[in-house]
Amino acid sequence: MALITAGSKDDCKWDMPDDFYYHKKDHVWAKLEDGLVRMGLDAFGQWAAGDLAQMRTFPVGRAIRKDHAFGNIESGKFIGPMRSPISGTIKEVNTDVVTNPAKVNEDNYGNWIVLVEPSDLEADLADLPHGEDGIRAWMEEELNSFKEKDLLNCD
Repeated sequence: MALITAGSKDDCKWDMPDDFYYHKKDHVWAKLEDGLVRMGLDAFGQWAAGDLAQMRTFPVGRAIRKDHAFGNIESGKFIGPMRSPISGTIKEVNTDVVTNPAKVNEDNYGNWIVLVEPSDLEADLADLPHGEDGIRAWMEEELNSFKEKDLLNCD
């Protein structure tokens, strides 16, 4: 587990499982499971978006492409896409989370969004942050970007 901290406030600390892979821009995590990939919103992405109010995903059977939207989320602070870290076909949608997106705010790693059968997993994973060192390096850049835009008030 990589603990990312950006200051002394409790809400400025994010646990990020180091065995997951992460989409750098949209903070969608990807967990490998028996040839499939379960995806959801990571701790920092959930924090940045705020309290989730609405979520939509593409339906089961739909092909998705890496770096392209597989759905969108809305909160009081954010409206935008969830981009996929991998290409493949949606095998299952967690309808409980889609109809109750606040569950992601309660437990973002336990409340996954879609399950995907990957089409080119090895190539897709090659440039995704993974492992404690990879996650820390990526998140250092991400936190600096948020600080430069005055979007991180953690001290």
